Amino acid sequence: MSIESCFCLKVASLKQDLPLNNPKIQEKGENKVKKFFVILALVCLFGFQAFAQQAEYLQPQPLSQVVKVSVRPVSTTGATKVPTITWGGDIATVLAEMEGFFRDEGWNVTLFREDNFAKQVEMCLSGETPFLRGTMGMINAAADAFKAHGQELVVIYQMTWSVGGDAMVVRKGKKLSNIKTVALQLYGPHMDYAANLFANAKRLDKVQFKYLKELYEPDYDTRGKIVDPVSAFRADSSLDAVMCIIPDALALSSGGTVGDGSEGSVKGAKIELSTKTASRIISDVYAVRKDYFDANRSKVQGYVKALMRGEEALRDLLADKASNQAKYRQLISKSATLLLGAPTLTGDTEALLGDCEYVGHAGNIAFFTGKGTSRTLATLTKEIQASFRTLGLMTGTVPIASAGWDYNALGSGLKYAVAAAAPAPAPKKAFDTKKVARYVESKVAAEAATWEEEGTLFKVEIFFDPNQNEFPVSRYSNDYQEALSLVDTNRGALITIEGHTNPYNFQKREQEGASSQELAQIKQTGKNLSLQRAQAVRNTFLAFAKNKGVVLDETRFYATGRGIDAPKHPEMKTKQQWNENRRVVFLVKQIEAEAEEFVPLKK
Repeated sequence: MSIESCFCLKVASLKQDLPLNNPKIQEKGENKVKKFFVILALVCLFGFQAFAQQAEYLQPQPLSQVVKVSVRPVSTTGATKVPTITWGGDIATVLAEMEGFFRDEGWNVTLFREDNFAKQVEMCLSGETPFLRGTMGMINAAADAFKAHGQELVVIYQMTWSVGGDAMVVRKGKKLSNIKTVALQLYGPHMDYAANLFANAKRLDKVQFKYLKELYEPDYDTRGKIVDPVSAFRADSSLDAVMCIIPDALALSSGGTVGDGSEGSVKGAKIELSTKTASRIISDVYAVRKDYFDANRSKVQGYVKALMRGEEALRDLLADKASNQAKYRQLISKSATLLLGAPTLTGDTEALLGDCEYVGHAGNIAFFTGKGTSRTLATLTKEIQASFRTLGLMTGTVPIASAGWDYNALGSGLKYAVAAAAPAPAPKKAFDTKKVARYVESKVAAEAATWEEEGTLFKVEIFFDPNQNEFPVSRYSNDYQEALSLVDTNRGALITIEGHTNPYNFQKREQEGASSQELAQIKQTGKNLSLQRAQAVRNTFLAFAKNKGVVLDETRFYATGRGIDAPKHPEMKTKQQWNENRRVVFLVKQIEAEAEEFVPLKK
């Protein structure tokens, strides 16, 4: 089909954009049609090539080199401005204001939305607000600017984890192991997401990140420039992947399958993974200027208490919407007005709630103290800053303080508060272990040669000696720690622990003319031994995690024996290759597409 024909066919699709729950696309539908006819008229005069849009890629640099503002004391007159961003977690903040929880705690607040994070940083440094609202990646980027201005930040509250609202979309044939170029928003919520994925894949220095100004297609006139990653991915075939919000990911992949090239999709594109799998990377938080915090500690604690009350009230409201329809509709309408710019976008606002997991009082204890998890303020800060220095987004290491709340005192009067010293609760069981066993064994049998790579996000290999059946922490602590970080970060993933034996004896006896019965016996013995080793590693690893204070859902871990069926080196030419065929492998598997097999167990 000619480019002219494709251009003309676009008229019909402009009024029925694919991502129905993407407010920014819905809201500007009519404007798009008007813009289309303006461009069509210009094209008739000057031709198509003159109007091909070009992506406006930005040079990454630390926020300390971008933010130019005079530091002033925080204003104490009038209402305190409280920033929000377009995210489901902020709906609880809206409810806290609506119910008067801030007022109860001595605060007079005015909520405003500011998705331009550099502007938020300027407002905080200039004293317009004491608060910053963003992901941990955004807060760490801001800390560099604060340090340059002689200021520090204190993280005071965790709101949510992203559990499905954000995704990486890739072109056909691309995956974490071979991606070379990625589009994403500069200073946005996906910087730490992308950095974590490629750092864990040990490829952070091998990927070129192409940064753009906006998170999604804006509704203002871009003067012919592409300023968002999704539009860039459509226009620039040199991009292997894009980090985006889930409505745009669904649009690019024709509803979450494989893009067919129509109605905003990209042919062959698919969702490589979302935060449904990588559910402990994007943490949304509030931070405050340290000078303000030091002077107003008890007042800031009241602010956090109001946020926690808002989270609990939202939890109760969502559990019993039928009896509280009036309040629920009021909340959604107010949230739509604040977060999306129009009170009518209620469906899109409700969709935001499904993208995040509120952590509440117990989750804040875990995040700030490490009870039951390795995904803490300290861990995320260390990871993010290491990656951001590599990417040129920070100039150096910057301390970010924790508020250090007394969570028992903070929990007083809360309905769902837990004792700070209480053991971490047992995790909910995610999977039916019998279904997992059937799934894995059938896949391994049908796809023996490709199973280890297909759908695998990360892997950790443990090598062992001949006749070794125990895998002590004293020898494998580094391997277990690496595996623990991966499985705790990707809490929506299935973890298979697979034993492999060396095929040398089988190959030798086969060459010597051994009978088929003897060869089958050698093969089965190897399979049995490899299963025993996989189970031994599984048990030792889970004990290692427990000893570290990390609580894991054991239904996510499946041990299987591969025997000699999938050697690392089928043709052994060196002693090292011979040794490397004896291994146990942790595979972090992406199973989002396997909904039928991996429906979470009912509570």
